[in-house]
Amino acid sequence: MIAQNVKSHILKKYNVNEADFLGKGQEAEVYSLDHERVIKLYKSTAYPKLKILKQFYESMNPSNVKVELPKIHEIIKEKDAILTIEKRIEGRNIQKDLSYYDDKQLDSFFEDYLSTILSIKTIKLNKRFNGIKLLSDYEISSEDWYGFLKQSLLRKNIEVEDFLQKDVFHYEQKLKRLLDDLSIEYTGIYSLIHGDFYPSNLLVNKSGKISGVIDFGLMTLYGDPLFDVALSWILFDLYDELGEVKLERYLNKIVNKLGDEAKRTIHLYVLFYSIYSANFFSPDCSDGHYQWSVRNLNNEKFWAALDV
Repeated sequence: MIAQNVKSHILKKYNVNEADFLGKGQEAEVYSLDHERVIKLYKSTAYPKLKILKQFYESMNPSNVKVELPKIHEIIKEKDAILTIEKRIEGRNIQKDLSYYDDKQLDSFFEDYLSTILSIKTIKLNKRFNGIKLLSDYEISSEDWYGFLKQSLLRKNIEVEDFLQKDVFHYEQKLKRLLDDLSIEYTGIYSLIHGDFYPSNLLVNKSGKISGVIDFGLMTLYGDPLFDVALSWILFDLYDELGEVKLERYLNKIVNKLGDEAKRTIHLYVLFYSIYSANFFSPDCSDGHYQWSVRNLNNEKFWAALDV
């Protein structure tokens, strides 16, 4: 967290008021700067990642997508903080509205949601980033998609094994199953993956149509576009506000669009992500996201889907 006195100094310097606050993400607080720009406040340690992210945004060629994408204009070092000045994407967060949608409204949003996530893979990069992951967590040499996932899982397991062994039924056998499934060579297409695609990272216009996709970075990858589809499904109702039946309807839309063969791969990626992200927000696995991961890993329907 940025100290209040540091934050107040920066806001005053850039003529921004507390009332201009737009929202808060995992790493930054966002304020309106003017009609075309926002200002984001980060901890001072964020500078190296922000440099990479700025270059990445500049490399994106969005000519094939209909939604707005982020752009960082400036990265500025301030005392005990970093700020960015970024393009403002008009729209609002729709996450809380979804629980009030009737079936017709939700189906319409599902269609727009799936169409938008599938368009991400059409974004071309003028300059590819090195390796599979934009912001690397570990030193992994594999350029093969499955090889990267397997090595990432092995590294992550060192951090979370003690916790998951206590909370996940037959964890060692389940981990081995995932490692075995990722031990073959990946032969599919490679494309850009947002990696954190769910309603909170979208902006919608007054008609409820998706107008912008934000917050690339944390899990931005270059590999199988079905990874994005899988996360768009499992993260859609992260707080269990809609219920399993409505989430199943979205999965059915995915399968109808992409074919039955996609279902197995989607569940493989969901189970991988449930281990890989288990300690994202709490190193000691004491938060709600960890419990969400455990529920997924204990969901026998997800494992049964791998046997199809």
